[in-house]
Amino acid sequence: MKKIIASFSIVLLAAIACDKDNNNEPQPEPVPTTDTTSHEINTDTIPPFWCEIPDSPDEVAVELCMIDAQTEGDFTFNIVKQLNNEADGNFFLSPISVQMAFAMLANGADGNSRKQIIDAFGYGSKSIDELNNYCRKVISDWDALNSEYANKSAQVSEYAEGAFQQTIETANAIWTDSCFPLFKEYIELCNQYFDAEAATLNFANKDSSLAVMNGWCNQKTHGMIPKMLGDLDPLTITILANALYFKADWENQFEEYATQKADFTNADGAVSQVDMMHQQEYFNYVRTDIFTMAELPYTGTTCMDIILPDSGISVNQCVGQLSQSRFDAALGKMSRKGLNVHLPKFDLEFNHNLVKIMNQLGVVDVFSKTLADLSKMGNGHTEAFVSDAFQLSHISVDESGTEAAAVTVVVFEITGVVGPVEVPIEFNVNRPFAYIIRDKQTGAILFVGKVEKL
Repeated sequence: MKKIIASFSIVLLAAIACDKDNNNEPQPEPVPTTDTTSHEINTDTIPPFWCEIPDSPDEVAVELCMIDAQTEGDFTFNIVKQLNNEADGNFFLSPISVQMAFAMLANGADGNSRKQIIDAFGYGSKSIDELNNYCRKVISDWDALNSEYANKSAQVSEYAEGAFQQTIETANAIWTDSCFPLFKEYIELCNQYFDAEAATLNFANKDSSLAVMNGWCNQKTHGMIPKMLGDLDPLTITILANALYFKADWENQFEEYATQKADFTNADGAVSQVDMMHQQEYFNYVRTDIFTMAELPYTGTTCMDIILPDSGISVNQCVGQLSQSRFDAALGKMSRKGLNVHLPKFDLEFNHNLVKIMNQLGVVDVFSKTLADLSKMGNGHTEAFVSDAFQLSHISVDESGTEAAAVTVVVFEITGVVGPVEVPIEFNVNRPFAYIIRDKQTGAILFVGKVEKL
């Protein structure tokens, strides 16, 4: 916006100079400007900074009701709709984190257990290799982007404007109990396509196992999610996790002095006081028949699309009408408009159970003690099933940008009611010892020996 104001000032000065050349009559004395040092502003009276007349009025560009929803295989918006139905109030979810975790699960599954996951992701008759290649490409692309922006940031002085701030990091891990080792082929596959770390732990030692897994979670989410597990069930044999971390600055940052307390009307009609950020700028924008949508870009390749329901339409109705095809149609009709943006600051944490949601999307067998087929994970996993699946998430939005993280966790247990898993006892004969040779049938001791030195 500073550049636009500067350009406008140059044009204005040039016009005045031109007018002086063509008119020699005395000019009136300029009116002195008032020095305003206070940052107190009334955003209701701020005039638009743009000068040109909009090409067209704010009219409906996309009628969602006329576009086929195409819900089959639309994993992202299908899971969002399911969560919207299940969640009470706010929610925040990373669909790609769920997809990464369940894609690793699919590689350890077989038969109908695998097919249901592939179908839910929209791959249908395609092979699991295509799902793996998609995940591999996403991870590689993010790694390349992180390297690119790290290099650009290093080239920009810390005092210069326009530093490149964007990070998208994902990490995968598989921890298994020492009594239930994973197949070497499964570990290699998860490492090849998902860069997954695989480690064997002693789950009987809960404290040390939890410290390892929660430490990984804390590190990979940069402290946004410090802990993903509070306890370990005695029947747990394997835990699979995906972590996703995002941080980016707004391309057009909000000025802190423009943030003021303002009313926010909740879905139930109650009014809350929030810290409302404000700026006037050009953004991509579109109006549909039920909502308007603005695209607020971050530095780099990412953006936040904000969907604002029309008066009399709930946000639940808007989410219920969304699909990938309808969302793409809205994006395709976006155009650059001058917007007066008011956006609340917020910092929210969530814990969403995924079992029922995935069941609604057709992923059923892996959660069944009798139907689960996880035979491609390891010998001990032929009698295993997924006992729990959930995602923890955290998002923080302020004047400078957005920081967000999610961890998707899949927990495997063995079937049946059994006692605690027996842990091998260390018996290391690495010091002097005695020995006896005996006949088990008669009980006769044949030899007794001792070894003090070898």
